[in-house]
Amino acid sequence: MIQQSVSNGVCVLRLHAPPVNAITFALLDELRGAVRQAASDPQVRGIVLTGDAGHFSAGADVNLFREVRTADDAVRMSRVFQEALGEVEDSPKPVVAAVAGKMMGCAIELAAACHYRVCVRGAEFRMPEVTFGINPGAGATARLPRLIGVEQALRMLLTGAPIGAEEALALGLVDALCEADELIERARELACRRDVPVPRTRERTEKVRDKAANDSAFAAAAKRLAKGRPELIAPWKILDAVRAGVEESFDAALQKEQTGFAECRATLGMQNKFHVFFAAREAAKAVDCGMRSEVRRAAVVGMGSMGTGIAHAFLIAGLPVVALDEERAALERGREKIARSVEKRVAEGKLGRDRAERMLGLLSTTTDWAALADADWVAEAVFEQPSAKRAVLAGLEEVCRPDAIIASNTSTLSLDLLTEGMRHPERLIGMHFFNPAHVMPLVEVIRREATPPEVIAAALKLAKTLRKTPVLVRNREGFLVNRIFIPYLKEAFSLLEEGAAAPAIDAAMAEFGFPMGPLALIDMAGLDILAATDAVLSRAFPRHGGLSDVVTQLVAQGRLGQKTGGGVYDYAVGDHTPRPSEATVRIVAGIRQSSREVGAAEITRRLVMRMAAEAFWVLDEGIAQRESDIDVAMVLGTGFPDFRGGVLKHARDLGLSAVRAQLDELSQRFGPRFAPCDLVRG
Repeated sequence: MIQQSVSNGVCVLRLHAPPVNAITFALLDELRGAVRQAASDPQVRGIVLTGDAGHFSAGADVNLFREVRTADDAVRMSRVFQEALGEVEDSPKPVVAAVAGKMMGCAIELAAACHYRVCVRGAEFRMPEVTFGINPGAGATARLPRLIGVEQALRMLLTGAPIGAEEALALGLVDALCEADELIERARELACRRDVPVPRTRERTEKVRDKAANDSAFAAAAKRLAKGRPELIAPWKILDAVRAGVEESFDAALQKEQTGFAECRATLGMQNKFHVFFAAREAAKAVDCGMRSEVRRAAVVGMGSMGTGIAHAFLIAGLPVVALDEERAALERGREKIARSVEKRVAEGKLGRDRAERMLGLLSTTTDWAALADADWVAEAVFEQPSAKRAVLAGLEEVCRPDAIIASNTSTLSLDLLTEGMRHPERLIGMHFFNPAHVMPLVEVIRREATPPEVIAAALKLAKTLRKTPVLVRNREGFLVNRIFIPYLKEAFSLLEEGAAAPAIDAAMAEFGFPMGPLALIDMAGLDILAATDAVLSRAFPRHGGLSDVVTQLVAQGRLGQKTGGGVYDYAVGDHTPRPSEATVRIVAGIRQSSREVGAAEITRRLVMRMAAEAFWVLDEGIAQRESDIDVAMVLGTGFPDFRGGVLKHARDLGLSAVRAQLDELSQRFGPRFAPCDLVRG
């Protein structure tokens, strides 16, 4: 795991733990031994610690967290990492970290324990622990403030936001930048320095001397954290550790890291976040089964919002893509939308100009179906209408190679409906992207009973190539996400009819943890889309009940949401802030049979239980492979709060008997849409 070589007075220690040089207990043991050996070798004047040419390390092996079951386990894990990094820092000979690629978490902590840091241009540094509901445990809260100051250290530690190589140099996180082919030589120069004492990070105080600046940074951070979720204590533990390191001692910060990690590990919020993380890894495992050839040339048919996003996702992955639409104007709008998005990332410093130009150069547009003849993968992304999709599929069978796979981006329609008339229906698979497709991390991969295993495997692998999390689901109307989420949206309108105010409905679900409430969300997506999707689902699942007349009347009046300037809420031109709508109030008043006070507790209970009821039906019918797949899909596809673990994990945490009792009571009051399936009844 540690490769050693000595030349010209420098010992190069190279991390070699493919594929990402994850840091394990075993690697730390080898590292400590290698540093001791180099330090005692009279031929060695300095030490360079590096990884492979393009990557240093992805940080601590996340599988270690599965072994942490008690508070003592958590403290021990933190202490082992701290002591190992402390031994690197205590080396009597200079240790230089020569780093490249995406540096995360413990990889940064290891580099910070070295005496100098050199990085390749384009490297990126990120402390993601807070997004997992934990605090760093290997010394980051003690060392980062000493390297970059309290304010900037808190920014990295509390947001998990990345910083680039140039900013890292300006802040003092690294000491030098260089090109990739210069990295080791530049590190060698620093390792052989004799003009200054070995600069140990724990002894540095110049960035933490200004008490007024420190107090201001602590106060500002505490003010921001006061608005955070009470279920997540990691931000507060990070703040406590940084404060202890600055106001007490370096060792006080390390002690706070150990106890803070143990306390975070005991919280349900942290456990649920890791449940989702590992569930997502499990969902993607089927990628490795029965591989077929790589996708080298892709095509997208339909350059509306979804088709444009799918094409953009291919470009981000570095895959050439041909976009076809019979309207030249749609092609131009799609190309311009992608170009604007790419240019924005360049302006924000998130994408280099050269890479941006290469990415855009991979896109070609056409109105000629013959241009798809060489594609080995084609994504259909036209209107969610059976006739429109079948027409496209027929056209693709005429022009595509016999071995080309065809993927439909259908969000609701059964694939069996779409394969009617296809000569080779076995080549069709569903790949349901979520809008915006180039950003959203989830892809539902939909299999028919007759879908060959190699086609399924290819779809799963392609999703991974596109940097998405694939969830494999069985073919049935609505599949997984819409099957559960559309009833949730419908229930929000039922609450609106019964007397709940739209802002109160949205506020209740934002308080529960969703990024936005259901009514604001459907205004963003489009009420016409809700109506069309529900038309399919209500036919397939009559117990869902009908769609509220509020939706019907809003759509009839052209109030489709943000795209028309008004839906449930009103919107100003160029501003997506929801504003109360008198038109909606009048529509609701004309529909309500009676009105009662509906409190936040009832709103939350009904909306969450409506999702839970349907999720158990989905599980009972075998739509998903695993219960955890449903949790992953709802978190990544709908924004269900990850600190609650997903809809089924949340239901399990509440207790199955409690959920059953709630569903029985709600079904008696509101009908079969809340009826629990046999799985819930036990």
